[in-house]
Amino acid sequence: MVLPWNRSDDEPSETTSDRRRRRRSARNRTQDARDQSNQRSGERKRQRIAMTVGTILIMAIAAIVAVGYYREFYNPPRVTAGAIRGEKFSMGDLVERIRVVQGINRYQGGKVDLSVVPFEYLQGLLNAEILRQASPSIGIYVTKENVDAAIKGRFYPVAPAGQETDPGQLDLEFESNYQNFLTQVNLSDDVYRRIVEEGLQRQQLALFLARDIPASMEQVEIEWIRLEFDGPVQADDVKVRLESEDFQQVAADVNESGGFADSDGYVGWVPEGAFPDFDKLLFSTDEGSAILEVGGISDPQFTGEDGIFIIHRLSDLEEKELSPLMLYKLTMEMVEGWQETQLTQGSHDGWLEINFDSDRYAWVADQVRLTAPRVPKPPTQNQGMPIRGGG
Repeated sequence: MVLPWNRSDDEPSETTSDRRRRRRSARNRTQDARDQSNQRSGERKRQRIAMTVGTILIMAIAAIVAVGYYREFYNPPRVTAGAIRGEKFSMGDLVERIRVVQGINRYQGGKVDLSVVPFEYLQGLLNAEILRQASPSIGIYVTKENVDAAIKGRFYPVAPAGQETDPGQLDLEFESNYQNFLTQVNLSDDVYRRIVEEGLQRQQLALFLARDIPASMEQVEIEWIRLEFDGPVQADDVKVRLESEDFQQVAADVNESGGFADSDGYVGWVPEGAFPDFDKLLFSTDEGSAILEVGGISDPQFTGEDGIFIIHRLSDLEEKELSPLMLYKLTMEMVEGWQETQLTQGSHDGWLEINFDSDRYAWVADQVRLTAPRVPKPPTQNQGMPIRGGG
């Protein structure tokens, strides 16, 4: 420190103005430092806010993706579609069963019908489980040997008549045919054996119920014209033609094949119950007479899935022996009736659970369309010997 009495004459004295400038400069430096500190603090704060917002956005996006994945992929296959006395079937089980059935149909040379509603496949799963649980009480037993025989009957090669064969070679060809089928349809032996077992149980149920069908019944003789719902021919146009043309001629022109009539529409003798949709039309009602008289032609009859029918009644009631075809048709109607009764009873008693709505229907349909099986048709011959169908 330079004291006034020690300062040389050469050193200028600090004026009041100098001291003010020095203090002002010091204050400015302090303010600049404070401003820089505040600026750095603000930048750090903005960075923290940006990082926080970014983290929140990333977490929100991740949550949206996770929720979407859960809803679209993880959860739907695990949701229970139906259950019988605690035996549950998930949406994934339903999709897998549809794929299996479609794969088998394609292997047999049939079409993969995606128009069949998933709910019908779910009912098939539930009906099979109901029958499995009920089988012992109605005397239905399917053994491992029964399943083996059914599989062998479908895939064992058929030797031409008169040709000598080696049983060992036939067995090898059977194993090859069967394994080739499982590979092409993408099935395990266990899954296919269960499907075969379910089919055998249905066959035994049909035999069990058919015991109550008499050998002969009152029947009426009919012919019909069957039209597709969305087909090119309109039912009203057919009715107009029938006013001036022969029924069989019109039927020969427009009739769609349906399995129970020939190309001219002739069905034959049918008993009550074989075609439940037509019972009131053809058989006596509570008032004592049928709606359609002998020789009469009905208005178009709209059935659930079989199409549109115009029926021509050819005879009055007559007691006649059942044809094999009508015996089969009555048996199938009885099986369906038994299944419907079981479903109704299960719903009433609480041991049947069905969780299926429009959203789940759409999800199943989408999954099936995305993964529809691409199965080549089976060979018609294997080393010169044809094989039986794989259905």
